[in-house]
Amino acid sequence: MVRPKSIRLFETFYLGSVLVEAVNTAMTWADTSTNPQTMEVKQMLGPWFPALLTVFTFTLWLLLWYFTARARSNVARWAIVIFYALGLIGFVFSLAIGAAPAAVPLGMAVVSLLLTTIAVVFLFRRDAVAWFGASV
Repeated sequence: MVRPKSIRLFETFYLGSVLVEAVNTAMTWADTSTNPQTMEVKQMLGPWFPALLTVFTFTLWLLLWYFTARARSNVARWAIVIFYALGLIGFVFSLAIGAAPAAVPLGMAVVSLLLTTIAVVFLFRRDAVAWFGASV
């Protein structure tokens, strides 16, 4: 079955969000590495742990993209929704307690969040819902 337009648009916005996050991570890596909380984690779990966690996170995002957009996995679709909701809650909480990053990283995080929001909406349009239902 041909992938519906909503799934192709989901793919574009979701991968765009991942790309923005990758750029944001690269831009803020030095600051994050010297952060007191990160230093504490490095002391407890090893200096390689932040990098390993970053690779794991991006790998998970790409696997969720693949299983949602290519393998028609309803489980992956809902996992994306759950991670999106948790990320949104964490973002709002960070802003509420005043732990927002500098202007550029904050702006990139907002752009990434907006792209993910649009991507998630496309997962629930009529043609996408029918496409996921057809795989059952």
